[in-house]
Amino acid sequence: MTTEEEIIGKPTLKKHPRVRRFMSLLLTGLAAVAPILGTIWLLILIYKILLKVGEVIIDKLMIILNGVRWHYHDVDWGFDAWTFDFLGSNFVRFLIPVLLLLLAGFIVANRPGHRMLHWLNGVMQRIPYLGFIYSALKQFVDAVKNLGGDRKFKSVAYVAYPSPGCRMIGFVTGNYHDNQTGKDVTTVFIPTSPNPMTGFIIVVDDDKVENSEMTLEEASKMILSAGLVAPASFQETRE
Repeated sequence: MTTEEEIIGKPTLKKHPRVRRFMSLLLTGLAAVAPILGTIWLLILIYKILLKVGEVIIDKLMIILNGVRWHYHDVDWGFDAWTFDFLGSNFVRFLIPVLLLLLAGFIVANRPGHRMLHWLNGVMQRIPYLGFIYSALKQFVDAVKNLGGDRKFKSVAYVAYPSPGCRMIGFVTGNYHDNQTGKDVTTVFIPTSPNPMTGFIIVVDDDKVENSEMTLEEASKMILSAGLVAPASFQETRE
């Protein structure tokens, strides 16, 4: 006869203690190493992308300079062409796109550059099909950029859904007054799990929002782990 615990999901076949210990240590090690390796991999990827961009710029520049030499000095194309190979050349190749990005940021930070960027955004968004892709990428980049800025989630909250007794974890993004209803409302971002970059926004009456004691970091870890990593305020009731 099936017991209530089996219905809830408690396994009937218990693992050997050594197997459980092995799996526990393996998962603990993976949880400790994965963020470090992931960060290193991301930094290496960014470095390789910038280095490749710098290589393309330098190669094109060398072709132009050697072409000028060939044209004005009346030498054969097989002459000893200039190259860009020396100790530390890769660092210069990497530095060039970094400096170009800093220059672009400086230009956009000023009013004329900001107006030019706004005009360019309008042109890109009006291009059929390509405009949709451009808008989606721009929204994603803006969302990532704002995570470390002043415009970020305020707190963690619970919203009752889809039935009484069930609560969804959300991030409070703003508090407003709805002139149409005359009520104070809260905008809450409900992320999906385990990919919190997608989700949906709901507008909830203030009295329907339950504040959570979880920090933003604890809630993010819980969402990313699909509930496997719970905050310290949560106490596990089953083995």
